[in-house]
Amino acid sequence: MEKVLIIFLLFFAFRVQAVVINEIAWMGTEASYNDEWIELYNPLESPVLLNGWTLETKDQGLMINLKGTISPKSYLLLERTDDTTLLDITADIIYKGGLNNQGEHLLLLNNNRKTIDEVDCSLGWFAGRNETKKSMERIDTGLRGSDPLNWKTSSEKEGTPRIQNSEEKEISEKQIASIPQDGNYSSFSFVLIPGIALSLFSSALAMSFLLKVKQKKNSIKDNTKI
Repeated sequence: MEKVLIIFLLFFAFRVQAVVINEIAWMGTEASYNDEWIELYNPLESPVLLNGWTLETKDQGLMINLKGTISPKSYLLLERTDDTTLLDITADIIYKGGLNNQGEHLLLLNNNRKTIDEVDCSLGWFAGRNETKKSMERIDTGLRGSDPLNWKTSSEKEGTPRIQNSEEKEISEKQIASIPQDGNYSSFSFVLIPGIALSLFSSALAMSFLLKVKQKKNSIKDNTKI
């Protein structure tokens, strides 16, 4: 019983997130600022059916209807307007509508309108550079998309569409500003989740202990009756 509870709680606290928003070329490309593209990634070991899913801005100024299947450990590339956005790479989905260079709040919703992932850059993009047309890349697919510290400016010219994100981590001024001056980082991703897991783990152990005590008392009562 104790082992089952522990496994369940650890799975709850550290389960791998399903499909994520992995890279955003909100600034377009050197060829045109209209050549925007967005990349999704499936970190799971199984495919995910995207029929009925949408990728949209919170104000629904942009709404992309998703379809098809994204394979395990694979990318899905969304290109704006036509398939010439990235000349050497074929798009999986073509969409219409653009992203505001001042920032957007993106939501990835499943067919039940449940939020699977989100990137709240409504106050400004966390990373990416308009001047050099370098995309905004996610650092860790297992951490929140709305965490500013989970994004970086790509070290590759015009980003890394349909391949692993670049390794170099350029930290933007916005990201630096979000770190407390005393150096104590209190992000949800690194502190709250482990804290919740520890709390649940402790509760499970306490529950297991109380069950054992109760069983022992019942056993003593039974022996007394005999």
